[in-house]
Amino acid sequence: MMKKLFTAVLSAAAIAVPFLASANTAPQTEQSAVQPEKAKSVWIDVRSAEEFNAGHLQDAVNIPHDQILARIQAVSPDKTAPVNLYCRSGRRVETALTELKNAGYTNVTNHGGYEDLVKKGLK
Repeated sequence: MMKKLFTAVLSAAAIAVPFLASANTAPQTEQSAVQPEKAKSVWIDVRSAEEFNAGHLQDAVNIPHDQILARIQAVSPDKTAPVNLYCRSGRRVETALTELKNAGYTNVTNHGGYEDLVKKGLK
């Protein structure tokens, strides 16, 4: 009789353990299984094409400040993504930054002048 009882308890425990272990974890839904993609940061040089060709940060995109609204969607369609702007001194960046913020971009930063960025170690 003891042997049958012991076998029954042992069998029940073997069946219950996997269920108890999975009860502590929340079921993964399709939505939570897919992690949202982090918004891609972009560096935009708002100087003229001639200035850009004379030297620019690696991976920077050249969009002259007077063309920023016409061309921003091509490089940063996500209006919450980080947009890093620079020019020669920071003046043209302010113009572009204001236009982007008025267009709904929420994460735009004026990084000032190209030479200052190079001195800080950006390449």
